[in-house]
Amino acid sequence: MFNIRFMSGSTLLQQGLTRMALMVMLALTVACSDSAPKARKQSPSPAQSEATQPQAPRPPKVFLWQVKSPRNTVYILGSIHLLKPSDYPLAQQINEAYDNAEKLVLEVDLGDLKSSQAQSIVLDKATAKDGKTLQDRLTPQTYELAKTKASEIGLPIEAFSGFEPWFFSLSLVTLKLQRLDFKPENGVDQYFFNKATQDKKEILALETIEDQFNLFDNFSQGNQEKYIRQTIEELDTLETSFKKIVGAWKVGDEKTLESLMFESFNDYPDLEDQIFGTRNRKWMTTLEPLLQKEEDYLVIVGAGHLVGKDNVLQLLQAKGHRVQRR
Repeated sequence: MFNIRFMSGSTLLQQGLTRMALMVMLALTVACSDSAPKARKQSPSPAQSEATQPQAPRPPKVFLWQVKSPRNTVYILGSIHLLKPSDYPLAQQINEAYDNAEKLVLEVDLGDLKSSQAQSIVLDKATAKDGKTLQDRLTPQTYELAKTKASEIGLPIEAFSGFEPWFFSLSLVTLKLQRLDFKPENGVDQYFFNKATQDKKEILALETIEDQFNLFDNFSQGNQEKYIRQTIEELDTLETSFKKIVGAWKVGDEKTLESLMFESFNDYPDLEDQIFGTRNRKWMTTLEPLLQKEEDYLVIVGAGHLVGKDNVLQLLQAKGHRVQRR
């Protein structure tokens, strides 16, 4: 039924909840989307159109760093999980890092996303366990607004009757972005997963699909009514917000990207740490030992993991490693 891929007071509550749903989606490789009808004309994926792409740019800065040890080099690339075909080719520095690396490390193994086990995990985590329907959780006015807005982008709200509100919200945001031509098949991690598979490079994962969906166990707590309503009302500004994030990522502007991504978490520090900090710290048990290997690695994680408190780069520096920008 479902495909898997997939991201300050009262002012924040009124303006930041859709951005929070977007940031959560961007923090995760796995995202949820309904099997909505496809557009009649499909844009070619970056891999399909690679032969006809223009020369790769070489901007002064990109979201790429490296850590050298006496034995090897580990490249660390911040990813945007949904992009447009027009966002390719990627910068030369990024392609060079991939060419230099013998192995690829991703947040999760993207080859597992279409498995029956993954589908079961999604359904288990997204299904409401208290017997309440989505309509039960919302006022009639909000439910009708949600129904209308979802229908506008081809998402039947009836399909979400027995699911948690976060699943509906993330599906709404993801499908809206796909309608704007930002799609997971064009994401940086998917692009290099496809290349590594074709090049027969070994692919490793920092966590499992279940690890990522476990993050949602407490995400739906709080005011579900306000959360859903603000998500709906801010869909029309989603394109502008997301373009700003992609623009900051392209030019390696980590300060702007950090501001865009973490502003909506100002009143929710525990949630921010759950989605970013805790995972970053856990990943250190896998990332740091890579520096003792003989092979070079390209590590690709969501760009939000390379900015903010306890980001991956900070944690490596705190352990005495020299982190250099590429």
